[in-house]
Amino acid sequence: MASVFKSSGSKKYTILYVDENGRRRKKSGATDRTVTERIARDLENRIALRREGIIDPKAEAYRDHEARPLSAHLDAFAKHLRDKGRTQEHIVLTTSRARRVVAIFRGAPVAEIEPANSAAAELARAAARLDEWTAPARLSDLTPERVQSALATLRDAGRSLATCNHHATAICGFAKWCYATHRLREHPLRGVERFNVEEDRRHDRRTISLEELHRLIAVAEQGKPHVRMTGSLRAACYRLAVATGLRFSEIASIGPGSFDWKAPSVTVAAGYTKNGDPTTLPLPRDLADDLEALVATLPDDEPVFPLPRRGRGAEMLRIDLAAAGIPYRDGSGRVFDFHSLRCETATLADQAGVSPRVVQKLMRHSTLELTGRYTRPRAVDIEAAASMLPSLKPTTPKPEAAAMTGTDPGPLSAPTSLLPATENATDDPPSNRNRVAGKRLTMEGARTQNPVG
Repeated sequence: MASVFKSSGSKKYTILYVDENGRRRKKSGATDRTVTERIARDLENRIALRREGIIDPKAEAYRDHEARPLSAHLDAFAKHLRDKGRTQEHIVLTTSRARRVVAIFRGAPVAEIEPANSAAAELARAAARLDEWTAPARLSDLTPERVQSALATLRDAGRSLATCNHHATAICGFAKWCYATHRLREHPLRGVERFNVEEDRRHDRRTISLEELHRLIAVAEQGKPHVRMTGSLRAACYRLAVATGLRFSEIASIGPGSFDWKAPSVTVAAGYTKNGDPTTLPLPRDLADDLEALVATLPDDEPVFPLPRRGRGAEMLRIDLAAAGIPYRDGSGRVFDFHSLRCETATLADQAGVSPRVVQKLMRHSTLELTGRYTRPRAVDIEAAASMLPSLKPTTPKPEAAAMTGTDPGPLSAPTSLLPATENATDDPPSNRNRVAGKRLTMEGARTQNPVG
């Protein structure tokens, strides 16, 4: 029999009961005792039905999850990502994308739920509107049709296909987690399709020459500080990015304890890598020596490279590109941003003759095809490679020379000087003239091979 009581200082009554497994449990009731007693009786009836097998506990759990707001499940999903060791930046980015998809298929205008700029007040406004639009949503609202429509709305609002795919990954990952944790009977978004980003290339990257890369690093070394990044820090950062292929966020996570000066190598924790696995990459000795001297001057509890917040890496790089006289965007519209330094890693390794499998391992790619996308030779490199190919020009002699050497497969015509010099030579039949010419040629060849006197 359930008991109802109120603790001192509490406004609500508490229900103490025993569940179908014999465990003592507590449940918060109402401020009115009569209402709380009614809740307690309902609890006891449901427990009795469970004991008799009339009610399926899983069905009740699905019902309870459906009654909770979808935003509460997103909060639980965020905790799950945090427990897995994901960074706070990754968690906020993933959950905000999922919330945005939900808000859009519930009718929210894209401009209303996205901040117009990075000002704190504008970020707070957009977040508040996003919460308002997603508050009434439930798990049953997640359907392939609604999500696909929301992605199309994002696309039509001018977002790139890559951005739309990032939103699809976030909401589908959330739905898959809900299915795995028995919040949903099945994965509801299996039918959601991504867009082909090759049809919407807005940010094609390029590589620069080795001479330009040297010039960029030299200019950065002497440059003025940008936010908290001094010139020497930027130069070392660019060198590290090219030598290892590390991404912007991975470099930002590096602390003084990330380096092994004996190996030498640098290690990035699992929470900061794209695939969620820790990675250790070797360092060139000259770079390791310079980094060791630099790290020795830094506090142990601060990052080695205090990079600007995400999305501002290209802004920092553009200052040094301009100083080095290197255009950010070339005549074909391709850009050289911070991630292009990672393309430099693959391209330079490929030019050095490193095996494609080794380049794939260095870049930490799952397939060789993906590594191939990062290997971006310049037009002049392709022209130089074409000039190094062997010549396929045929070596067959010209017809005139072939006829003189006897290698021409056609009929041999004798020089007129070898024909009989008689007045009636022209009256001879062609067969006689050819026979005479042939004898003359034979005799001439004999004299040549066996000269007299």
